[in-house]
Amino acid sequence: MNNGKNLRKILFRVLQILFSVALMALLTASLILAKPQEDKTDKPAAAASSEAVPAVTIEQETDIPQLMTTFPAHLMSFLSGSGMDFVSASAYDVTIPGGFGRVVDQSWLTAEGEPVTIRSIWPATALNLLEDGFHFMPYGGPSLFGNASPSVRMENDSMIRLHASTDEALYVVLLPRSLSGQVSSICSSLQLYYTGGSKAEDEDSNQNNQ
Repeated sequence: MNNGKNLRKILFRVLQILFSVALMALLTASLILAKPQEDKTDKPAAAASSEAVPAVTIEQETDIPQLMTTFPAHLMSFLSGSGMDFVSASAYDVTIPGGFGRVVDQSWLTAEGEPVTIRSIWPATALNLLEDGFHFMPYGGPSLFGNASPSVRMENDSMIRLHASTDEALYVVLLPRSLSGQVSSICSSLQLYYTGGSKAEDEDSNQNNQ
């Protein structure tokens, strides 16, 4: 009799474990791309460029617009007054299937001197440009630049990596695990920009013109 009860307990425990694994797999799959959901229309994915563009390096925050002119999509950067200190940035081409992609790396420091790197990658399909050595977390990261969806959060022994994408580009935030408690507040100061202003301003203008 006791053997029957023990067997039922074991089977019940096995079913619980299998159910938990299935839920984890579904959560991971739902977070892989973390694309914004507000635009339901189908748009063609951006293709790689057939021509390389010269690299650009800047060391002044006021020169960030130079990077915007070389990036084929909206560029992610910190809002003015975010409390982050700009260090340097560079824009450069990388070889991807079909031609060239474009990457913009920006290095910033928190008020405490902790490094934060933000990266804009074009086109959005260039997922192979994400660093190896990170593993998925069982929960999403905060939304980036007002994105309706959470970002994908991955970690390794020393770093946290968040990424999210739009139809145009892939956006990445890299920061040390020592900033784990500040991830949401840091990401709340991120915005997408283009040469004419921020994406939020662009969307407001489009709504006013309709």
